[in-house]
Amino acid sequence: MRKTSAAADLTTGGDASTASDSGGHRADLTFIGAGPKTLGILLAIAANTDAGAGLRIHLVDPYPAGAGRIWRTEQSPHLWMNSRTEDITIFPDESCLLENPGIMGPTLHEWIHGPGRERLTQAGLGAEAAGLDSQSFASRRVQGHYLSAAFELALDRLGTEVHIHRARAEAVRRGEGDRGFVVTTSDGAEIATDVLVSAQGHLDMHTAEQDAVLADRAAASAGHDLYYQAPGYTADLDFSGIPAGAEVLTRGFGLAFLDFMVMVTEGRGGEFVDDGERLRYRPSGTEPVLWVGSSRGVSYSPKLGYSQVDVPGAPAVALRYLDRVSERTGSVGGDRRGSGQRLGESSRFIEFDAVLGPLFELELTYAHYEHVLWKRGIDAPELLERIDATAERVRAGRIGADGAEATTGAVFETIAEAARDVITDEADLFDLDRINRPLADLRCDDLSSAEASVRDHISGQLKRSADVHHSADLAVFTALVKAYVQIRMLVRDGRVSNGDRTEFVEGSFHSLFSFIGSGPPPKRVRQILALHEAGFVRFLGPGLSIDAAAAGFTARSTAYPEAKTFTHLVDARLARQSAEKAADPVLETLRADGRLLLETAAHAKLRTDGAGRALDAHGRAQCDLFLLGPAVSGSTAEAFTRPQTGAPVFADNERIAGAILDAVAAGSDRRELLAG
Repeated sequence: MRKTSAAADLTTGGDASTASDSGGHRADLTFIGAGPKTLGILLAIAANTDAGAGLRIHLVDPYPAGAGRIWRTEQSPHLWMNSRTEDITIFPDESCLLENPGIMGPTLHEWIHGPGRERLTQAGLGAEAAGLDSQSFASRRVQGHYLSAAFELALDRLGTEVHIHRARAEAVRRGEGDRGFVVTTSDGAEIATDVLVSAQGHLDMHTAEQDAVLADRAAASAGHDLYYQAPGYTADLDFSGIPAGAEVLTRGFGLAFLDFMVMVTEGRGGEFVDDGERLRYRPSGTEPVLWVGSSRGVSYSPKLGYSQVDVPGAPAVALRYLDRVSERTGSVGGDRRGSGQRLGESSRFIEFDAVLGPLFELELTYAHYEHVLWKRGIDAPELLERIDATAERVRAGRIGADGAEATTGAVFETIAEAARDVITDEADLFDLDRINRPLADLRCDDLSSAEASVRDHISGQLKRSADVHHSADLAVFTALVKAYVQIRMLVRDGRVSNGDRTEFVEGSFHSLFSFIGSGPPPKRVRQILALHEAGFVRFLGPGLSIDAAAAGFTARSTAYPEAKTFTHLVDARLARQSAEKAADPVLETLRADGRLLLETAAHAKLRTDGAGRALDAHGRAQCDLFLLGPAVSGSTAEAFTRPQTGAPVFADNERIAGAILDAVAAGSDRRELLAG
């Protein structure tokens, strides 16, 4: 394996692509979806020396190439990223092991203050760019320009003409002689292509049954004027139907809520004023009042306000257990929740609840206590040894599994007891359940008391996130990210069953990861508190449940006995990805033609082989059809990532790009053979 090389600049420039005509087109390779995932594949193709030269490539996407839908440059300036500029790159670096020298380039931070400055200034974003440092959270518009510049670099390195269709793919059918595909776009173009790649990112879903009930209730509310907004991407939703002063029941307290919150406050002309001591909100008079609740009842944990450089000498965080989990043989059982193996294989799976889940928690527990012992100068190696010994028992199948010698809860309690013997500060103890569900046991006599508890918790988390005294939280965050990536790689490699992936990895585990590790910038949390103080954000608390009736939507929380009824309801979340429920005409057509294989599991995904080739209804890999994205089983969904982490997405891109180029070459050979 060789490390990447061949660094490159991203210079400013205009749209280097060519506009398409209506009518017929001939392509070697067509991508449906031209966002960051496709950009990563194009960069990998361009890095494969001269392999992409001369290819006829078509891209079909109604949104700008490179940036795509989520990161398009024409959207509200109030919508931010939730990662710091220094933590974002679309390019591999020297930490990545690749077969070919990759096309290297700047991180978002380096680009903003280097080759991207002129481009941002020309786009009217010069003032924002000047105020961004490595720890800043840029707007999504800035990220869109970064990705657009990277796309132009990819085009330059490809050295070939790329046709861009700013349109939707409406239909797809097999080509003549059952070779290749013909893609029909919404602007009337037909593209006959040898190889087709679907890389559409998050897909829109058909309305889920429970959401449809709420929508139908709102539509049938004669005389009650009920309003319901189903899950969706905030930038694409129209909230103009929510009048000033309306009390809005808002389900979901994650990143989608924050987008909604800012769009109907600052986005309606309100203003946040920082007086140094606190953040205050100056209303415009057009705001609704958002009553927010969720299962946890609190906002996602804010990003930490310090980094590793603020904790010199701290123990390095590395995986201790999950990176060796594939070596084990105990507690690897059959799939109890649906088949997850590739057709023709006899592989077995590592159970999540008996093995992966406990080892994940032990990774975080070890990282926390190793840091606390170092930080506080406590000599207690026996605590860390107990965690290691527990991990070995988990790996051997002696904890948590059927017939095991101990339950998972019991062994974690023994670790907690050992920690309490040597650590005197309650704030230095680690309890993942308490972190994940901080208000699960909250019981109050009334709503106002519950609101105060929610406010105090959010305020306390904001203060803690800025306090380097609690730098063990950074160690836990680092372990969390490494463990998350490792488990996702096990999913990709077919070591986790479909059932476990659906229930745990994409369910409770992903929810925990998002809550702890994918939270908002601290300023967003300050804005929540400022809006609460101003009376525009109210807290319903944890354990939220909703009942729909003719008079409205009634919300209840487990924290207090009162119920409250609303005429306006917004589901502030994205619909969970499911290929079966995808509202996408191309995938629906391919499924109807038997070109796609769907998993047999809840929230089913599409099946591919290890190189992204789609499996047909009989489980056969199709060399000319590739599937990428969140609705695809085993696909590495992310496109950009953190630099200097050896992120696997770049090796995945290289492998998939190689398979695509092989397929293109095979298609060309077939055409030449037929022509001869």
